[in-house]
Formats: sequence, C-alpha cells, structure tokens
Amino acid sequence: MKIAIPVKEKSLSSEVDDRFARAAFILIYDMENKTTKFLEDIAAQAHGAGPMMVEALTKNGVDILIAKSLGQNAFTAINQTGIKVYLAKEGTAEENIKNVIDGTATEMEKPGPSFH
Repeated sequence: MKIAIPVKEKSLSSEVDDRFARAAFILIYDMENKTTKFLEDIAAQAHGAGPMMVEALTKNGVDILIAKSLGQNAFTAINQTGIKVYLAKEGTAEENIKNVIDGTATEMEKPGPSFH
C-alpha cells in the first residue's frame, strides 16, 4: 500500500504542505517496502493542476492521500480513482502517515480547507 502526502521538503520529517497540486513535493511512502519517493514539479505551473496531480498519483500506484485540503476539481478527480483521502493534521509527514496506519486519521468528506 502506498500513501502520498504533500510536503515542503524532501523528508519524512517535513511539515505537510498546505497546498496539494502545487506543493513543493509529494512524498510517496510504500508501507510494504518502507521506502520513500518524491514527486516534484508535476503541476506547478499548469492550469488544471489538481486533476494532473491525481493522474500522477494513480500512475504511481497510490492507495491513500493525506492532504490539508483539496480543490473541487482535485476532489472530484480523486474520488473517481478509488484513492482514499484523509485530512492532514499539524505535524510532520511521518506523524500523519502513522495516524493513517493506526486508524486515527479522519477521512476527507468534502473539498476545501480543513480546520484541524
């Protein structure tokens, strides 16, 4: 199972980026191999960045996304893929991934900013 999370730096200890599609990096954590991979510059300048980023996650085999918020287009696109989305909380990428693995994360039910 692979978990994606937008981050500000190329590190598991990075803070979660407030942005999704235009985040500095997208960390992909592979739970099976316990490895990390980073996507960058996927949709930084593009119109329709949300759906483009969702397509990149799908191509990379992502099962779960953790994000602070998703725009309407990204939310609609991700719901069509079967990727589960959880709300990111303040803290590091690693802490947020642990919350999902432990079952304490909250599933995102609608687009827009989270207030956690």
